[in-house]
Amino acid sequence: MPSETGRPPARVLWPRVIGQRRVKDALLAAWRSGRLPHAYLFYGGEGVGKDATALELARVLRCERGGEEACGECSSCRRMATMQHPDVRLIVALPRGPQEKDDDEPLAKLAPADVRIVQEQLRMKGADPYYRVQIPRANVIKINSIREVRRESSMSTSEGKTRIFVISGADAMNDAASNTLLKTLEEPPGDTMFILTTSRREALLPTILSRCQNVRFDPLTEEEIRAALTERGHIEGAQASLLARLAGGSYTRALELAESDLMAQRADVLDFIRKAIGGRMFDLIELIERMAETKDRDVHTRFLTLTLLWFRDALVLRHGREVINVDQLTELGNFISRFPGADLALAVGDVERAISLVDRYTYIKLVLAQLAVRLRIAVLKPAAAHGHYGT
Repeated sequence: MPSETGRPPARVLWPRVIGQRRVKDALLAAWRSGRLPHAYLFYGGEGVGKDATALELARVLRCERGGEEACGECSSCRRMATMQHPDVRLIVALPRGPQEKDDDEPLAKLAPADVRIVQEQLRMKGADPYYRVQIPRANVIKINSIREVRRESSMSTSEGKTRIFVISGADAMNDAASNTLLKTLEEPPGDTMFILTTSRREALLPTILSRCQNVRFDPLTEEEIRAALTERGHIEGAQASLLARLAGGSYTRALELAESDLMAQRADVLDFIRKAIGGRMFDLIELIERMAETKDRDVHTRFLTLTLLWFRDALVLRHGREVINVDQLTELGNFISRFPGADLALAVGDVERAISLVDRYTYIKLVLAQLAVRLRIAVLKPAAAHGHYGT
């Protein structure tokens, strides 16, 4: 269908990957010129398409039709769809089996049920490159996995094309795995490509960073997320728009919010803020106890992220800019009117610190209790004479 300008709409390049046109163009330019490096590092926020782009590049390089787009129909593309391609390996964090040694094969000592979970998770990732692999007790990328990469990279490929290793969440490698990978990157086989992805670039060895071509991924726009939610997640209208605003540039975060009881969580955020600032300690303790009943760290992070967005909205509204929580505009306006001297930048920093503590597995009750105290100080101390909020 023609656009409003009368011109046909621009072709969507690599449609399995949402947005990231700059990155796609750079990768294709390197491919066309025959200058693809032996190792890439894709870095950026969670859920912006690093894994999806790595897997799509692998699909294109291995597609039997040899074009700029993977055909989706050839034998190679079909095997990629289930992550069963012999020359494309996705490396993820795995659990350790009983009495497992570092020179065992990665799955050798796992129970059959655990192996089935790993295989199923990889199949789901092949079907949906934005799927977040979830394997119980998998916290690190084991040296076993990287040693297997090293062994396989020295072998010839089945069809004479490039063998590709995608190391997802490369910051999960322990020191031994990192050093083993470094040796391989220092002496790369000519027909092998390594693609590392991470949202924590600073956690990787500087020597690994220097041996990879670093490619930064931008946060997705609200429109890109909204369109993807509508087209892929069958989420319509106002809900898709709200999720896109709350997602902070991350498609996977938008999906997680869609699957959660979002409205109840947002109400809990407002309740937490009111009780913290109002000094209603018994009510606050009861709320913290209820939130701590779940041991799911993602739920805690999502709650704190929503809290962070609320205080950021208060900060930008104070300067007359557009907020994310548009349906809470009245509450936000009342808040900044009641506390004109609140140090909202300090409050934002306090919530960011709380999120980092949850990421380090800190006791959630302690995190929330400390955050409540810090928020009360940030809001009330600069202008204590303005009274309490929500009392």
